[in-house]
Amino acid sequence: MKISVVVPSLGGDLRRIIDSVNRGSMIPSEIIVCLPNNSHTVESVDHCDNLKVIYAGRYGQVYQRAVGFKAAKGDYVLQLDDDILLDKGCLERLLCALEQLPEKTSVSPCLFNVNGLPMYQQKKTGILSIYYRLINGKLGYQPGAITQAGTNFGVNPAETKEDLIQVDWLPGGCVLHRKENLILIDYYPNKGKAYCEDLIHSYLLRQSGIALFVDTRAKCTTPLNPRLSLMKDLVPDIKARHYFVKLANLSMVRMWIHYVVYVVRFLKFK
Repeated sequence: MKISVVVPSLGGDLRRIIDSVNRGSMIPSEIIVCLPNNSHTVESVDHCDNLKVIYAGRYGQVYQRAVGFKAAKGDYVLQLDDDILLDKGCLERLLCALEQLPEKTSVSPCLFNVNGLPMYQQKKTGILSIYYRLINGKLGYQPGAITQAGTNFGVNPAETKEDLIQVDWLPGGCVLHRKENLILIDYYPNKGKAYCEDLIHSYLLRQSGIALFVDTRAKCTTPLNPRLSLMKDLVPDIKARHYFVKLANLSMVRMWIHYVVYVVRFLKFK
């Protein structure tokens, strides 16, 4: 059984992420770092015989990942962002989960911030409960769901006793697939940073009949999630989410309600 890890990146110092993969309880047969072109480099990593650097030929996180997927030789392929650190047993835990789930399944770990807290902690009472109904109808807050507004709720392992939870979407930073289930096309419609790409990817996987699960026993760490910048991020985020909402036949009205609330909160708590 072979496992490939695919990391789309702009290069630089990737030693921490590569070390986190190679110091786990299960070592992959290859770590493929896919750079846009040979003007980008990866700093040398000592004692790392399974590292391979390839070039996609152009920029784009989703495109680079697809090129890495096509080059992967493993029976299982872990897509991994270059700012994600795996816990020691994360990869092994994800593999065990896939082996007990149906063949057409992909699985992610729970994400934690560098401060040790779960990435997805959301209050569910007070005025926020009204907001959740505005963007998701009577269902309101639903862990692991994609809302009618095209936004998403994550899974907080502190809120459940289940080991495996079926969800609507998987965080794109860390997902384990069987090789035959990979999406090999560049599905992202815009240039630049890939906003909402994990929602689009998850939708395409589910349209292909792939079930999505989060394993609450598997853990990885990612930097603190900053708020969107109104000047830099808001317009491209809206553009990408607008595309996703149309693709998934969700509610454009609820999407705009989400952004109105977001901008009001941003200005109020700036």
